Amino acid sequence: MKRSDFFIRLTTGVLFLAVACYIGVYLYNALVNTYVTTNAVSYSIEETLPAQGYIVRTETVIADSGVAVLPTVSEGEKVAAGQALAVEYMNLGALETASEIRALRLQLAQFESHQGLSDASAFKTIRELSAAVHSRDLSKLDELLLNVESYIFTGGSLDQIDPSALRDRLEELEHRSEGTRIINAQVSGTFSYTVDGFEHIGPDIIRNLAPDDLDAHFKTPYGISGTGKLVTEFKWYYAAIMDHEDAARLSAGRQIAVQFYGAYHAEVIMLVESIGKRDSDLCVVIFSSDQGIHDIAPLRNLRADIVFGTISGIRVPKEAIHLDDDGTTFVYLQTGVRAERVNVEILRETGDSYLVRDGTETNSPLRADSLIIVKANNLYHGKVVG
Repeated sequence: MKRSDFFIRLTTGVLFLAVACYIGVYLYNALVNTYVTTNAVSYSIEETLPAQGYIVRTETVIADSGVAVLPTVSEGEKVAAGQALAVEYMNLGALETASEIRALRLQLAQFESHQGLSDASAFKTIRELSAAVHSRDLSKLDELLLNVESYIFTGGSLDQIDPSALRDRLEELEHRSEGTRIINAQVSGTFSYTVDGFEHIGPDIIRNLAPDDLDAHFKTPYGISGTGKLVTEFKWYYAAIMDHEDAARLSAGRQIAVQFYGAYHAEVIMLVESIGKRDSDLCVVIFSSDQGIHDIAPLRNLRADIVFGTISGIRVPKEAIHLDDDGTTFVYLQTGVRAERVNVEILRETGDSYLVRDGTETNSPLRADSLIIVKANNLYHGKVVG
């Protein structure tokens, strides 16, 4: 019995020692004999310059004098000279009569097409109504409202509509309809609902302005109102206030990418029109474009990043970078079964890594997919590591 206890204790002791040795070897390899590698990756970084400025266009406010105006065109729509832009109602009676006429016409059109709203189409109409209100597109607002109302009050059925009564009422209203005026476009252009009081500031005004003067022009809007405006030229301008040293990296006549963000999120290729004189540490740089006026028509004050250039290279973890006493930076690559020292030129810091010049430019072995040694003990050129 005692002999059996002895063997059990012996076996337990051997197992314990084996486990302890395994853990010891693991900790030694993890803490003392560390060896970590990673593949080199090609990487590019855009060099950007921050800017804050104003959108400037050649634009004309569409004046009105009635109690209400209903636009007949959409935001950003191109219109021709003489095209109807809106209906102006000179008094409340005219507005009420016109509203009833539109409602009757829509009801008749809906009845004649025999298109009752199903649940699915009703929900679709509600989504369309929400989108129209959000985008301020009022051209189909009456129709969308009537569709929703028809579904709510008639359960999607048009059986309750008396078309003869509707036609009689419509004819009566059309014979006595007055007090309205059609507003037509005097020139061709791009329509926008937004009138902010800075429409009088055109491209000629912003040239050769100092940053403070530019800000002053856009500080107080003119007390002007209208049913909208027409942008009469496709070419538009971005007058940007920039740091003078940043602006010195640009040159007039150069095509450059401008990344707008905030109310307008897009990248636009623009022409550097001019670089203004230095005022303190700032200056005004004017960019221009003839693309996307329908998107930019309602906007004014925007931030942007000017994409000055792109830096490309190899991304290397910071832990893999070594420094000589003379300041030379280098990494170790695993070449076959040996470590090879390769000098590198750091271009940019990118978080937990550096962007270094590609070996194809420096005639070194560091290329995309090279095996970089990130961690190793007692590392030196020529050491057997593989």
